Amino acid sequence: MARWVRVLLGPLPATLLLLPLLFAGGVGALFALLATLTTRGISASERWSSLGSAGRSLAWVVAAAVGVLALWVVVLRDPQPETRPARVRWWLPAGLFVGLLAAGRWLWTMSAGGTTYGAQTWGVWLGLLAGPLVMGSYYFVRLLLRKEEP
Repeated sequence: MARWVRVLLGPLPATLLLLPLLFAGGVGALFALLATLTTRGISASERWSSLGSAGRSLAWVVAAAVGVLALWVVVLRDPQPETRPARVRWWLPAGLFVGLLAAGRWLWTMSAGGTTYGAQTWGVWLGLLAGPLVMGSYYFVRLLLRKEEP
């Protein structure tokens, strides 16, 4: 498959359309975390609850960003994986796995969150995530099996 097709199907939609939303969500979660740390007059249990919620949100944003970064690297990299150092060879599948978890968690949250989304909403999210999910899964398996690009 041509490299430009892999870029169009994989990391490009996630980069152009989803990363700005992730960045905005990450900044919001960071502000919530800082506000929780600096607010006076709330109990320790309320503080820990707020910190946990904002921290989890921030962790999922970071996981998605790491997954997109790993997808860019694996799509644009040299097709000879054995020429790279061992820690780089293991960073890529780990980054892809974390990104796949973040995308899968988002789809699971949409389906099991108690809110009924319409076909148009599902179509948009599946359209945005299907390419990166398929390309990420493909490269994740190839990297684990250490198969070279044809």
